[in-house]
Amino acid sequence: MTFTYETRDDLVKEAKRILANMHAQVCKAGVKREWNRFIGSIPSKNDVKRAAVQNLQSLNDICTFHSWDPVYKDEDEAPISVGQAVD
Repeated sequence: MTFTYETRDDLVKEAKRILANMHAQVCKAGVKREWNRFIGSIPSKNDVKRAAVQNLQSLNDICTFHSWDPVYKDEDEAPISVGQAVD
Protein backbone atom coordinates (compact mmCIF):
# COMPACT_ATOMS: atom_id res chain seq x y z
CA MET A 1 0.00 0.00 0.00
CA THR A 2 1.38 3.38 -1.01
CA PHE A 3 0.53 6.40 1.10
CA THR A 4 -0.18 9.58 -0.86
CA TYR A 5 -1.20 12.96 0.45
CA GLU A 6 -2.17 16.35 -0.91
CA THR A 7 -3.07 18.30 2.22
CA ARG A 8 -2.34 18.32 5.93
CA ASP A 9 -5.77 16.76 6.48
CA ASP A 10 -4.56 13.68 4.61
CA LEU A 11 -1.66 13.46 7.07
CA VAL A 12 -4.04 13.84 10.03
CA LYS A 13 -6.14 10.94 8.70
CA GLU A 14 -3.00 8.83 8.35
CA ALA A 15 -1.95 9.73 11.91
CA LYS A 16 -5.36 8.62 13.19
CA ARG A 17 -5.01 5.36 11.28
CA ILE A 18 -1.54 4.80 12.77
CA LEU A 19 -2.84 5.47 16.30
CA ALA A 20 -5.83 3.13 15.88
CA ASN A 21 -3.58 0.39 14.50
CA MET A 22 -1.09 0.93 17.34
CA HIS A 23 -3.84 0.64 19.96
CA ALA A 24 -5.09 -2.64 18.49
CA GLN A 25 -1.56 -4.07 18.40
CA VAL A 26 -0.68 -2.86 21.92
CA CYS A 27 -3.79 -4.54 23.31
CA LYS A 28 -2.65 -7.86 21.80
CA ALA A 29 1.07 -7.54 22.64
CA GLY A 30 2.74 -8.85 25.74
CA VAL A 31 4.71 -6.75 28.18
CA LYS A 32 7.97 -8.46 27.22
CA ARG A 33 9.30 -9.22 23.76
CA GLU A 34 8.75 -12.89 22.99
CA TRP A 35 10.20 -15.43 20.62
CA ASN A 36 8.36 -18.02 18.57
CA ARG A 37 10.47 -20.55 16.71
CA PHE A 38 8.06 -20.53 13.75
CA ILE A 39 7.37 -16.79 13.53
CA GLY A 40 10.48 -15.30 15.10
CA SER A 41 10.47 -12.23 17.34
CA ILE A 42 7.08 -11.09 18.64
CA PRO A 43 7.14 -7.38 19.54
CA SER A 44 6.31 -6.14 23.03
CA LYS A 45 3.91 -3.31 23.86
CA ASN A 46 6.88 -0.95 24.00
CA ASP A 47 8.16 -2.12 20.59
CA VAL A 48 4.76 -1.44 19.02
CA LYS A 49 4.48 2.01 20.60
CA ARG A 50 8.02 2.95 19.59
CA ALA A 51 7.37 1.98 15.96
CA ALA A 52 4.13 3.99 15.86
CA VAL A 53 5.84 7.07 17.31
CA GLN A 54 8.53 6.83 14.63
CA ASN A 55 5.82 6.72 11.96
CA LEU A 56 4.11 9.77 13.48
CA GLN A 57 7.43 11.62 13.61
CA SER A 58 7.86 10.84 9.92
CA LEU A 59 4.49 12.51 9.26
CA ASN A 60 5.72 15.51 11.25
CA ASP A 61 8.80 15.68 9.02
CA ILE A 62 6.51 15.92 6.00
CA CYS A 63 4.54 18.69 7.75
CA THR A 64 7.75 20.56 8.49
CA PHE A 65 8.81 20.28 4.86
CA HIS A 66 5.53 21.92 3.77
CA SER A 67 5.53 24.46 6.66
CA TRP A 68 2.35 22.92 8.10
CA ASP A 69 1.57 22.45 11.78
CA PRO A 70 2.72 19.05 13.08
CA VAL A 71 0.15 16.24 13.38
CA TYR A 72 1.76 14.75 16.49
CA LYS A 73 3.17 16.41 19.58
CA ASP A 74 5.79 14.35 21.37
CA GLU A 75 5.87 15.26 25.05
CA ASP A 76 9.49 14.07 25.28
CA GLU A 77 10.54 16.76 22.80
CA ALA A 78 9.03 19.62 24.81
CA PRO A 79 11.58 22.30 25.65
CA ILE A 80 12.94 22.13 29.16
CA SER A 81 12.32 25.20 31.27
CA VAL A 82 13.59 26.06 34.72
CA GLY A 83 10.88 27.19 37.11
CA GLN A 84 10.57 27.99 40.77
CA ALA A 85 11.03 25.28 43.36
CA VAL A 86 7.85 23.99 44.97
CA ASP A 87 7.90 23.78 48.76
